[in-house]
Amino acid sequence: MSENNILQGIRVIDASTVLAAPLIANLLGDFGAEVIKIEQPGKGDQTRHFGEGTWKVTNRNKKAITLDFNQEKGVQLYYQLVSKADVVITNFRPETLRRWNIDYEDLVKVKENLVMIHFSAFGRNGPYAEKPGFARVAESFSGLTYMTGYPDRKPIFSGYPIADAMGGVYGAFSVMLALYHYKQTGEGQLIDLSLYEPLVRVMENYIVDYDLEGKIPERRGTFNPVVAPNDLYDTKDHKWIVIPASTQNIFERLMTAIGHPELVNDPRFLTNQLRVRNRDELDDYLHSFFSEHTLEYSRERLEKHGVAYSTVNSVADLYHDPHVQERENIISVFDYALNKDIKMQGIVPKFSKTPGQVKWAGAPLGWHNNEIYQGLLNLSDDDFHHLVQLGVI
Repeated sequence: MSENNILQGIRVIDASTVLAAPLIANLLGDFGAEVIKIEQPGKGDQTRHFGEGTWKVTNRNKKAITLDFNQEKGVQLYYQLVSKADVVITNFRPETLRRWNIDYEDLVKVKENLVMIHFSAFGRNGPYAEKPGFARVAESFSGLTYMTGYPDRKPIFSGYPIADAMGGVYGAFSVMLALYHYKQTGEGQLIDLSLYEPLVRVMENYIVDYDLEGKIPERRGTFNPVVAPNDLYDTKDHKWIVIPASTQNIFERLMTAIGHPELVNDPRFLTNQLRVRNRDELDDYLHSFFSEHTLEYSRERLEKHGVAYSTVNSVADLYHDPHVQERENIISVFDYALNKDIKMQGIVPKFSKTPGQVKWAGAPLGWHNNEIYQGLLNLSDDDFHHLVQLGVI
């Protein structure tokens, strides 16, 4: 096993589209799994049309091949690939998998101990099982969108599809659990994961609060409803700072930093519960301080007194940040399409023994067809070119 690649020897078939399910394969590939990415011949994955960055990052380290599931010859080739794989990732609707004869029940006939994750919008059972869906559908269905935004305005979405990100991480976690079970028992299994469920799982308080007290979290804007002060503040030079004074110590340091240490003993602000009750009065002091001082000065004060804070960074701010650079959060990766190195996100998390590796950015359409079909499946030149002519690959 390579020092960098803890998952070396694990072969993954990524028969999924767009963002969330491909992220599962992406994360596995970062740590050495061989990932074979299947796309529609001549068209490719939709993310190829979302802009350069999405495809190149989400599908890095993957061997890009084309295959048409609508043709019987394509399905037969898929069976051959599955027979040589450990994991299959797919996100087509259940009815689509059945129509193409590539559902779990079909695939275990060619690979008995297969691990397959079916990552769909609403899961494999229930009245919504056949409904299509994307991140914003999942975020809205889960209740996240309902509680995000300002009370007098329409709900808003995050600047990135959170459901896709959470789903990808949860999916990779699920696959690793199944592989651990396989290592112990030799058994594969089907993983049934929906796009909305990770969001429901991680928003831990809202189900219990509704069950016990009938509480429905409403939109409140940017402040934290259970901690004060905890909000965004605008500086004199119109830069934004977020300050979460989540502990008593941080609150006391913050009051010293803004020149009001006496507020620590103010009866209105003695405890977090009181500060939440008197949030507006407390925030007046903070807004006054930051509106009178530049970002640079404000940072100096907060740093001096050990206050937890962050500037609200643009991608340009992040790209040039010295901490990000030292942590190798942004790395250089070779791009086959551009024939040069490009910058993208590094590997997360950092392991002391098996750090992982990014070998190439998302590859051009069908870039690895010859390697997989002729190298792995041993197709002859004549058979390979015949299938290309038929549009199967």
